[in-house]
Amino acid sequence: MKSEIIGALVLFLLAGCGDSGSAGGAAAGGSNAGGAETGGAGGAAQGTSDRGQYLVDTVLVCGHCHTPSDENGAPDLSKYLAGSRSYDFTTDTGEIVSVYAENLTSSPEQGIGEWTDEMVRTAITQGRDDVDVALWPIMPYPEYALLSEADLASVVLYLRSLDPNENVVASDTLPDPYPPAVAITDSQIPQSTLPAEDAAFESALRGRYLSAVGCVNCHTPEISPGNPKFDQAFAGGRTYVSRSDLAPSTSTNLTPAASGLQGWTVDDIVAAMKTNTSKDGTPLCGGAPHRMGDMLEADLTDIATYLHSLPAIESGPFQCQQ
Repeated sequence: MKSEIIGALVLFLLAGCGDSGSAGGAAAGGSNAGGAETGGAGGAAQGTSDRGQYLVDTVLVCGHCHTPSDENGAPDLSKYLAGSRSYDFTTDTGEIVSVYAENLTSSPEQGIGEWTDEMVRTAITQGRDDVDVALWPIMPYPEYALLSEADLASVVLYLRSLDPNENVVASDTLPDPYPPAVAITDSQIPQSTLPAEDAAFESALRGRYLSAVGCVNCHTPEISPGNPKFDQAFAGGRTYVSRSDLAPSTSTNLTPAASGLQGWTVDDIVAAMKTNTSKDGTPLCGGAPHRMGDMLEADLTDIATYLHSLPAIESGPFQCQQ
């Protein structure tokens, strides 16, 4: 049985709603924008498989890591979420480690078919696998600790619905020797600068929840692996390898600073996420997931409204490849 699970390097976003059609639905992140409810608990909240598919495919973008590439570099959909992409990085002791994205299908031998729901929830939100081994925080489980219980339940339901795929994934060259990274808390995520009476305040509040789960991991520099430097939240400058077959990327500043998104409107930010291109028409960094444009318009607008209303932090500007 494999001993690692789930994750996606999510560069720019989180959003979503399943059955209600917007992030403000009862099962959506919008209802938890204040951070009162978090994932990883008993899983009593009701989710839906349809919402889970939306989250997995277009929000968490799990396939960016957990679906291997074909010979042309495109996702090999015959092995959808069956793992095998690898990530190489250097530890603080100078050792090069290769970490492999695991098989998330219901295969008992190669996937998570024998995991309990609680094991899956624990891996997603606490970074511990089915045998209680820490996951490398290249998977953003510290951020996923902020998932609402309904969203977490939806993801589990959808993963359970996947047909088994017997794709064999190599083991990591070194297990993570450290305890799991500490979960991020709601209080660490910056507030919107919009006043509560502003017509866009509720949208920004929903976007804060979504961006906390989806954007902060890559767009905030790290103090140590899995430990973001929150006084520079969303200000970019983190260099990472989104896949071993891609060049390292450095995340851009998403705050409305001169070195970031100053001069961008909410519509500009939405358009960039839809088209995977910058305001000037140039492609976004190569590590950016390409499913952002499939998100609901309301979700994109909530994210953009929050980013547009962040406190400005001067950092950068950064290029995709430094």
